Formats: sequence, structure tokens, C-alpha cells
Amino acid sequence: MASPQYKFFATTAALLLVLLLAPSARPQDEAKKNLDEKAKQRWLKREAANALYRFKLRLSKEGFYSGRVALNVWRSTAIDAGTFDQAQYDNYKAQLYEKSIEDSLKCFEEFIEENFFYDANICLQTWRMHSKELGTYDQEQYEGFKKKLTEARTANASKPKDAEKSQD
Repeated sequence: MASPQYKFFATTAALLLVLLLAPSARPQDEAKKNLDEKAKQRWLKREAANALYRFKLRLSKEGFYSGRVALNVWRSTAIDAGTFDQAQYDNYKAQLYEKSIEDSLKCFEEFIEENFFYDANICLQTWRMHSKELGTYDQEQYEGFKKKLTEARTANASKPKDAEKSQD
């Protein structure tokens, strides 16, 4: 049997050992936490880069609304990653609106040629809203487009119906 002094010594030694080792275990947890934080930050930056790539792809190949969604996704992920640049965002937003303005004018012209006047008017209104957003709106130019649309409607209404059927 062990003497009470031995038990006291063993208990004290064990307690001191635990007290000495406990603080050394904590930095390992913090080191792991730092590694996890670094990995998370790398992942967020990678996601922001991927979102920017997807935005640029949508800007070149798709329409305004999918581009706008991709731009907002990039903005959100870049803010989370800490890499957001407001000037860059404004530049991309301007590019998106410029492309939309160009597409709306093409759409307007094509629908007038096809005698789809309702759709041409929607394209014209889209052009108007987006050019106002960019600050490039010109009331005289808008009035010219409206006049062109009205003239095309009038010309189409005065066409004899038989002429339309013979073209088909």
C-alpha cells in the first residue's frame, strides 16, 4: 500500500502536470482556428473570383437581368471576402447598362421591321430607363424614336391586308 505522503505527492504532481499542459493545448486549438480562418478566407476569395468570372461571361453572352444578378452575387461575395472595390463595381454596372442600351436599340429596330410594335415600345422603354440610370438619356432622341414607332404603326395600319397575305 502506498503511504499517504506518496498519494499526496502523486496527486500534486498530476495536478501540476495538468496545469502545465493545459495552456499548451490551447494554442494548438488557436492554430487550428487560424488555419481554418485562412482556409475560409482563401475559399471566399476564390468564390469572389468565380463570381466575377461568371458576371463577365454573362455580360458578354447573356441579357441584362442575368448580368445584373451575377453582378450582385459578385458584389456580395467580394464584400464577404474583403476584396470589394466600389469603383470596380460602378465600372461593371456601367458596362452592363451600356450593353443593355445597345441591345434595347437593336431590339427596337428589329421589332419595328417585323411590325411588332408593342414589343418595340417595350424595348424603347427599357432603353429609356437604362439610359436614365447611366445619365445618357436624351429627350430629343427619345421623341425621335417615339415618332419613328408611331410612323411605322401608321404605315402598317394603312397597308392593305391583301399585301400582307401575299408576302407570307
